[in-house]
Amino acid sequence: MSANWFKNFAGFRQSEFEMLQVPNPKLEFGIHVTIRSMQTGALIGSILGPISLLVSQKANNKQNYIDSFVSGGQNGAVLGAIMGPVLTYLSVREMNTISLYDKCYRLRFNQDALRQDRTAVFSAAVGLLSSGSTGLVVGLDLSLLISKLMSGCRW
Repeated sequence: MSANWFKNFAGFRQSEFEMLQVPNPKLEFGIHVTIRSMQTGALIGSILGPISLLVSQKANNKQNYIDSFVSGGQNGAVLGAIMGPVLTYLSVREMNTISLYDKCYRLRFNQDALRQDRTAVFSAAVGLLSSGSTGLVVGLDLSLLISKLMSGCRW
């Protein structure tokens, strides 16, 4: 990872020369894929958690649904964090050096992808600091939904 990647991720303007410098393309691509897989895993887990509680016919009260939402989202985010590097490896092994560099270079200019990654990190951090694991799950879920709405609902 480089200072240029971090400056771009944080939203600071850079010169074309700085944007061309991609010293660790595998790491940059891996971070992007891992963020996306954590978002997706948290959302899927948040949906499947309450559904599994509903299907299991256990004591159905509000707190049980909240707990299943949070635990499903946490498990999904953890699974996404584990699957992110695996998915990166599976994608990168089929790419040559030039296509990997090109992918990372294009990600640096893709405002929708940058916005979604920034939103995920910011929302998850704010949620975790404000409300613990519940806030983390809600932050990841909302960041995915909001960024998809902002980019024109292109699923």
